[in-house]
Amino acid sequence: MNQRNFVIILVVIAALLAGWMFYTSQQAVQAEPIESVSSKYWRSGHADAESEAFTHWNEDDPAEVPAFCAKCHSTSGFVDFVGADGSEAGRVDAPGKINDPVSCTACHSDAAHALDAVTFPSGNVISGTGKNSVCMTCHSGLSAGISVDNTTAGQDDDTAIEGSSLMSPHYYHAAAVHQGADAGVAYQYEGKTYVGAFKHANTVDSCTSCHDPHSLHTRDIPESDASLCSTCHSNVSGWADYRSVSMSKIDYDGDGTVEPVFDEIEGMKAILNEALNQYSQAVNGIGFGINTSAYPYAFIDTNMDGIIDESEGIFPNQYKTFTPRMLRAGFNYMFAAKEPAAYVHNADYVLQLLFDSIEDLSEISGISTAGLTRP
Repeated sequence: MNQRNFVIILVVIAALLAGWMFYTSQQAVQAEPIESVSSKYWRSGHADAESEAFTHWNEDDPAEVPAFCAKCHSTSGFVDFVGADGSEAGRVDAPGKINDPVSCTACHSDAAHALDAVTFPSGNVISGTGKNSVCMTCHSGLSAGISVDNTTAGQDDDTAIEGSSLMSPHYYHAAAVHQGADAGVAYQYEGKTYVGAFKHANTVDSCTSCHDPHSLHTRDIPESDASLCSTCHSNVSGWADYRSVSMSKIDYDGDGTVEPVFDEIEGMKAILNEALNQYSQAVNGIGFGINTSAYPYAFIDTNMDGIIDESEGIFPNQYKTFTPRMLRAGFNYMFAAKEPAAYVHNADYVLQLLFDSIEDLSEISGISTAGLTRP
């Protein structure tokens, strides 16, 4: 047997194994006892009624989730959105209830099951999404790159807009990342091409084929505690190992070392953050930095050391003099940073966005893309 035939046989065996694993996992889900489903759900983030996602509006007067937010931050809002309460589908007509996490009735109704298309904040519609539609609807982001263009229309690229603030797609926009250019949520630069939906493997390329819909964790191999990822990635024994998976042999961030894709993205983010800092110093005469752990995330780097420390990462020190060029790059930084599993969901798309953002700032920032690689 020659080497080529041997490789083909191995590929076929791997595909059959992956297909069998997926099939048996689906059968296991269908036969799963209600006690197991309930146990998983009550330990999930969707059930955490005390989390910020469901308590943010508790001190408001009136204490309710605004209609703009209710679709994803209350069960009553989602039921309203899909029209399961008899209202018009596709819109939220009333504020949602506080402390109303994602419950069974949000996802399990005839109206929710009938969803088969998702409209992203870019205006792009993806059809044929089936049972993944419910997940994708709330993990699609809240704004898109087109919002940056609308905000900066008629403005000079390198003139500060007083009182401006960092723009972002919101949080946990996994579907927007996964669908890439098909969803079009990130800021996509004119004249550039971008990858579409990430095709991982036939049996693991959608929300519910990878994630248990009740625990939200990555599925386990049936009759085993091993992660489904370990089927192909032998070094993965659990979630702590995901970031160690290497998907390519390319040094994207130009640091001289080929690293797992998570680290390559982190390297590109660091370069973009520094490019924004150098650009701001050149154009506005002040330092700039992002700290994604402190709202509103963009701050003045008062000592221009490239680090937003505890004394700088406070609301009164918010950065408010963005130029259109900074808003574009900042949006893409947040697109990469506020979806913690972006490196899994569509690494190429994220790396393309970061590269193009660095390039757009380069003439003024002095930080070029020399040595970097665009997928």
